Amino acid sequence: MTVPLLLLAAVAWHDHRETFAQAQRHVERNAAVLYEHTLRAFETFAYVHDEIDNHIAGLSWDQIAASEDIKQHLRRAEEAFPQIGSLWLIDPDGRMRSSSVDRAIQGLDLSDRDYFRALKSGAERYVSQTNIGRVSGVPVFSVTRRRSAPQGTFDGVISVAVHMPDFQEVFSRAAAVPADAVSLVREDGTILGRYPDGKLIRLTPESGFMQAIARSPQGGSFRTVSQGDGVERLFEYRKLGSAPVYINYGRSVDAVRAEWRSHVLFYALFAVPSALLLGLVSWLVIRKERSEREARARAAAETVRRQRAEELLQKIQRLEMLGQIAGGIAHDFNNLLMVITSNLYLAQSRAGENSAAPFIDTAMQAAYRGGQLTQQLLTFARQQTLKPEVVDANDALGAMVDGMLKRSLRGDIAVETDLAPDVWPVEVDRAQMELAVLNLAVNARDAMPGGGTLEVRTRNVTFDGGAKAPDGLRGEFVALSLTDTGCGIAPEVCERVFDPFFTTKDVGKGTGLGLSQVYGFATQSGGTVTVDSTVGRGTTFTLYLPRTGNAPAHRASVAPVKLPEGKGRAILLVEDSPEIGRTTTTLLEGMDYSVTLADNAHKALDVLSNGRRFDLVFSDIVMPGTMNGLDLGRAVRQRFPDLPVLLTTGYSNAASTAAAEGFRLLQKPYRPEMLSEALRDLMSVRA
Repeated sequence: MTVPLLLLAAVAWHDHRETFAQAQRHVERNAAVLYEHTLRAFETFAYVHDEIDNHIAGLSWDQIAASEDIKQHLRRAEEAFPQIGSLWLIDPDGRMRSSSVDRAIQGLDLSDRDYFRALKSGAERYVSQTNIGRVSGVPVFSVTRRRSAPQGTFDGVISVAVHMPDFQEVFSRAAAVPADAVSLVREDGTILGRYPDGKLIRLTPESGFMQAIARSPQGGSFRTVSQGDGVERLFEYRKLGSAPVYINYGRSVDAVRAEWRSHVLFYALFAVPSALLLGLVSWLVIRKERSEREARARAAAETVRRQRAEELLQKIQRLEMLGQIAGGIAHDFNNLLMVITSNLYLAQSRAGENSAAPFIDTAMQAAYRGGQLTQQLLTFARQQTLKPEVVDANDALGAMVDGMLKRSLRGDIAVETDLAPDVWPVEVDRAQMELAVLNLAVNARDAMPGGGTLEVRTRNVTFDGGAKAPDGLRGEFVALSLTDTGCGIAPEVCERVFDPFFTTKDVGKGTGLGLSQVYGFATQSGGTVTVDSTVGRGTTFTLYLPRTGNAPAHRASVAPVKLPEGKGRAILLVEDSPEIGRTTTTLLEGMDYSVTLADNAHKALDVLSNGRRFDLVFSDIVMPGTMNGLDLGRAVRQRFPDLPVLLTTGYSNAASTAAAEGFRLLQKPYRPEMLSEALRDLMSVRA
């Protein structure tokens, strides 16, 4: 019996070490997953702070409190990021002046909150302790930022309220067994949230956590008895970037021991009966060791795969977040441009031949250019439906060099052009082409930190599909080249520059998607893009775009045109913006239409149901309330199938749905003649 018992003791000792090692690896993996999730949330809070501060820059607190636009902006930011419970703007006296929460109490006194006192005392950012929300009624902690006056004095607080139950739900999903514990802890030991018991205490300096962060502030592991419930655990902790907050994950030591004891009991059932089982026990040990090695190898490979997937997910989420913000900005900006262009048109129609007419014409051209810049912003954010058109590359590049390109480069970079006079037309998406050129120019700028020259060149080329033809191209192409005098690209890097998410820039300075967008645009257009570089002497990127037999369309003039008469026909105008509503009403009445204005979809349906006869419904898509313009169009089709509907929007995700359902759509800012043409077409169909 001695040999089996000695073998059992050896196996138990080995399994004890391995069981605790596996538990520690489990704690490390789960802490890493929670760290990535929580870090992204805190990065989002910081981003929202900065974006809101820029949005309210220059405004007094009375202007902020009275602004419906700021409230709508806060609501859109809250809706865009599920990690945010609500957003608060607090003046220097501690009074809440604006919020994303409808039920928030204007003027609510928050001067007693710890974050308000800390920021007023000079802190730039602060994470508060968890309190019961005065509006929400749930445990809430606030991630806050100081707002400063131009002279640097304290000028209030921008606060992101985070509902702790949302974090506890994530914690509960991460905990593998009930005895596991997850907590979010401030660096002073204040527990912001904890799973499973939710006790919010402040750890003493003698606690295992406080001693651990004193030794290793960024992260590490320790073993201690939890002050909250008296359970001894193995812990792994990580600091959330620059935020003074840690994520902490722990596994019960008793649970690990219970697992080990179950292993030992299993082994004892085989060791005690007789020495005949000695060989079987040895074989089991060897097999278990081999299995664990294979499992560790698989776990290591899975960890690497997961890290890469999480990095890609972070980049995609940041791009998606940028797209959502760009869409919201585009909607508001296009509404403003709609008011400007419509009023300029009305002023122009009344100016006649007086001295103000040229200035109005110039302002109108600039306003329509602003609309084009908004479309480019949406294209960059992958939020715009794109269409190919016949383009004169020289005209497009000339306008870019004189405008956007020079503004995107530094003053120490000279831009030169060599545009062939007989360059062929190409059929591409103009906005995509301009974005590709802009991406290449920005890369050239970064390659010339000390200044230099960027040459933009066009020429006609013909390929026969032979070995010298890039990517085996065959036919006639326009070659569009950008050549810089920068640092150049190493040969091994040139092979990967068009790979998605590949970048040589520092973290936070590049997504690795710019050149992949250029490559995708060129290949989807029927061409390709090449790179030729010498280290220390510069780089040339060349876009090859296929020639088209069609001629470029002439760009429409902004000069006033005679519009068809409305002949008193009745239009129901649905627009929530008072400025756009008044301007559009004046514009339509100037075309001899009779206009009735409703500021939301429900009022519009009430007007239609009262028996009044209308010849057309003209509605904005984006409106507050439970029914938007697209919903209104569907309701009109159902109740009044013979009544035509015209929709318009500055930007909306519903625009593509509206077009797919057969609705006529005008993109703001639209020209008066475009509106007149759409009205004429829809009413002629009804007639």
